[in-house]
This record gives sequence, C-alpha cells and structure tokens, in this order.
Amino acid sequence: MKKMILFLSAVLLLASCQKTMAQPSPAISTKYSDTEIEKMIRLYHSKYAQDVAPSGELSARFVADFPNARDVEWEMAQNIYEVDFEIGHVDYEAYYDKEGNLLSYSFEIYESDLPAVVKNATIAKYPDYVFEDMTRIYKGTKILYKVEIEREKNVELLVLDNGTIIKEKND
Repeated sequence: MKKMILFLSAVLLLASCQKTMAQPSPAISTKYSDTEIEKMIRLYHSKYAQDVAPSGELSARFVADFPNARDVEWEMAQNIYEVDFEIGHVDYEAYYDKEGNLLSYSFEIYESDLPAVVKNATIAKYPDYVFEDMTRIYKGTKILYKVEIEREKNVELLVLDNGTIIKEKND
C-alpha cells in the first residue's frame, strides 16, 4: 500500500512538473504601454511577413524566455518578429520588437485550463455551445483568452481574465 501511494505521488509530481515546463512565464517587456503593443502587433499583421533568421541577441533572448522551445520558425514585418514554436505538444506564438523586448505570447490550452470566470461568462452568453479551441494570451499587462465555441455557428470570443468579453466574431 505504501509503495502504491508513493508511486501515485511520484506520478502526480511528474505530471505537475511537465505541465509547468510546458507553460513558461517569461516577463513581458514594460517598455511599451498595452495600447502601443496592440498597435505594433496590428501593424505587423497588416504587412506581409517574411521568414527571417533572428540576430544572435534576439535568438539568445528567445532561448532565455522559452528554453524548451522546438520547431522554431521566425517571421518579421515592420521590425516586429513573430516566432511560432512548440513546447512539449503545445503550440506557442510570441512577438518581439527588434531589440528583443517580448511584447506578447500565447499558447493553446484545454477547456479545463480556462478560469471559471472566463468559462462562466462564455456559457452565460452562449449556453449550449461547445468549447472547441482555447488560447491563453499574455499581451502587455493583460491576460486574455481566445475562446472558440460552436453550435449552429462558430463564434470566436476574446475574454479578459476577469470574464469581460471584449470582442466577438461570428464565423
């Protein structure tokens, strides 16, 4: 019995360590305001991004922020770098300025990882919808959740971590 309890404790500890490793928490730069970051990322998306190799300094900063990243792909537009990568089996996306300041990053999460206030706000507005895809977004000083739900139609929501729905898009 003691061996079984010890084994189960070890499995739970390993699972919590793997989850922590899969979701690092690098610091977002405080050089820019939330509004400036939003404008920079919007400008990036308004231009044609090209595949690039980052500078050694930017690459080193990225490795410090996301040491377990693999399958790394860089693009740049308007002096903003977007990097797509994986940690474990989780897809990530991050944005840096040309000086290596981390502006934003996001990663896929499970429905069970949504904060209750975010999930409850979504269900209150869209009862009987099924949760499809969820993403946690760290942008400036904000934590947001992109929640894609489905029923007769698909709806994409952007929800603050306090449950406030700030954007809705019907597909």
